[in-house]
Parts: sequence; structure tokens; C-alpha cells
Amino acid sequence: MTGCKLAKSVSRLLSQVRPKAGSLAVTIFGDCISLYGGNVWLGSLVSTMERFNLNSRQIRTAVFRLVQNGWLESERFGRRSIYGLSTLGIQDYGRATSQIYRSKFKPWDGQWTILACNKEGFSNYGDFRKQLYWLGFGELPGATFVHPNLDIVAFNQLVVELRVADKVAIWDGQLTSSLEGSSVLLEAWDFTELKVRFQRFLSRFSILMSDMSEEEWSVPENSFVVRVLLIHEYRRILLQVADLPEEIFPENWPGGPAMSLAKTIYSKVSTSSQLFVSGNLENRDGFFSHPTDEFSLRFQ
Repeated sequence: MTGCKLAKSVSRLLSQVRPKAGSLAVTIFGDCISLYGGNVWLGSLVSTMERFNLNSRQIRTAVFRLVQNGWLESERFGRRSIYGLSTLGIQDYGRATSQIYRSKFKPWDGQWTILACNKEGFSNYGDFRKQLYWLGFGELPGATFVHPNLDIVAFNQLVVELRVADKVAIWDGQLTSSLEGSSVLLEAWDFTELKVRFQRFLSRFSILMSDMSEEEWSVPENSFVVRVLLIHEYRRILLQVADLPEEIFPENWPGGPAMSLAKTIYSKVSTSSQLFVSGNLENRDGFFSHPTDEFSLRFQ
């Protein structure tokens, strides 16, 4: 039967990835629901997420926590609830979109942004440091951080949100010596762990490309699950090297092949997965119908 082989591959992927409800909800809202107004009836979201080996209680708890954290907002209509991206959620995934759905590395002019922190009396330094990692900063000795392609808008929002303007100094500069062989700079990022994660991503999703026939890719539910798992795993790795240029990665870096594979699989499942979306996810306007133009521009 059509889809049997893909169904087995999907089952294997689910057992390997084992997505957590909260993180998976972020992926589904960002990759899919954002294309249809950014909101969805909770019931249809729950039934959709149950296809990822999650139960209703896990899903509802995760969604409620995203509301508490300000990433989603909710509104009741009688006995039903609708959940949508908040301003924070739109900003967060909007920044991530340009990185996730990119088909080539971002160009680099050789400039670096340097950030120095005064740790004395810096009560929320740990939270700030963690957020810097997610913005793609590398860490140097002495509470100093570097970034080759900083999203300054996102950084300024972080500074305002955590109220740390009096604890940081930031400026742009350029290396006066060659980057090659600069162990201090290269060790600013944990490329070893990230390389392993990219290689694992390539191994898991390459099997789909080698095993599946064109007919297999046409099964809507399986295509949707593959699409979500693909972006879910890819974004969780990619955002830790946000906007880093190709020039600074070690030799034989697997990020390029991973980008190419993500683009190829996404294009294969896009049409079929949309058939699943239009029959299973709905909001006040009914079942999702036509995505925004952004969808056709992904990985272009």
C-alpha cells in the first residue's frame, strides 16, 4: 500500500527524535500556523499533535505554559479556546525564519561584534548568557562574547527585556591577523557537539531520501509529520549557530549538506503536507486553506 514504507520511516523518526510537547508546539506554530493568521482552535491542535506520540494532557499543559511565558495568547469562545502567537512569539519565530529557511550561508564582510559584560552585581547573568547563545554569540574568556553577523534589533530587544544596558558594552571591529589557526576564536563555539548533531540529522533524514519513491511522498499525514520533524530538529541545531558565516566553520562542516537536505525534503513534502493541514487544522475562519506567500519563498 502507498505510504507503508514512509509510515515505517516516520515511526522510526518519532522514536529517535521523541519531541517534547512545548518545543514541538513552537515548531508547528512557527512552521505552519503562522502561515494562516497565527491562531488555531485548541482541539484541532491537540488532535494534530497527538500524531507525534504525545497525549492530550501533555499537549494542553505545554500550550498553557507557552501562554504563561508570553509566547502564545488565548481567547475563549463559549466552550472552545483559540490560541495564537503573541507579539513575543511573532518576533521570536520571525527572527528564526530567516535562518531556518535559508538555502545558502549569509554573506560576511569580515566584521565582528564584540560584547563585554561586567559580571559584578549582574544578578541575571546566567539568563543573559544563555540568550546570547541562542542569538549565535560565541564566548571568549573573561565574560566576552563575539558574533560575526549580529541581529542588532534582536540583541537590543534582549537588553531591554532583561534590563542589562548598564552591564554590557558592545562595538564592532575586525581581526588584524588571519582567522586561520586562531584557537581562541574557534573555541568560542562548541563546534564539536554541533557537528555531531548535524551528522545525526543527516543520518536520520538521508534514509528518507534513499528509501522513498515519489508515490510515497504523496501521503498527506506522513508528509506533514516528516515536515514538522524535519524543521523541529533542524531549527534546534541551526539556531545555535545563528547567522555564522561559512568562513569560520571548521573543515568538512556538515552544516552545508544539512541545509541542502532540509531544502530537498521540505520541497518534497510541502504540497502533500498542506493537504493534511487543510483538513485538520482550523480557526475562526474554518479549516486552513491558503498559506501566505511566505510559504512559497522558503528555501529559495
